Amino acid sequence: MFDQIFNIFSALTLIKVIFLIVNGMYVGFLLVVYKQSRAMQAVVNDGTSSSLLNSIALLNVIIGISIFVAALIVL
Repeated sequence: MFDQIFNIFSALTLIKVIFLIVNGMYVGFLLVVYKQSRAMQAVVNDGTSSSLLNSIALLNVIIGISIFVAALIVL
């Protein structure tokens, strides 16, 4: 009985760790997208469009980090 419980907890822990790794990679991807949008602002100076894209990219980074922290707390 204890062996089955230990195996279930071990599998759940593995799933949690994999989820956190994937979520961390997603946050890293969002940081690269934000960096590229800032770099493209210097190349394409379109006024409001550039600032809108940077704002959306920054908002995505903030949401991604908050999801990672929430998952870290919950899991």
